Amino acid sequence: MTQIRISILAIALLALAATASAFAEEPAPLKTATKPVAVLATKMEDISNWTKKQWYAAKAKWVKEKIKWADCQTQAVDKKISGRKSWPFLYECMKK
Repeated sequence: MTQIRISILAIALLALAATASAFAEEPAPLKTATKPVAVLATKMEDISNWTKKQWYAAKAKWVKEKIKWADCQTQAVDKKISGRKSWPFLYECMKK
């Protein structure tokens, strides 16, 4: 008789464990807002996705600050960063 009770109890516990996950609250899905890429990005990783048009628009604004722009370009050359790979560095440098 005790073996039947243990078996029934085990089945009940397994059923409870199996259905407990069905009643648990699921976390709300993460909202991924799609923001249009502005001329000047707010995050460094956005720059790697910039088009040449976006880069040249930002560069046109930065060139107006001649001393700072020249300094940032010099730093990029010193670090041996050139071409499209220099864009994130120059962006961060001009943002300071």
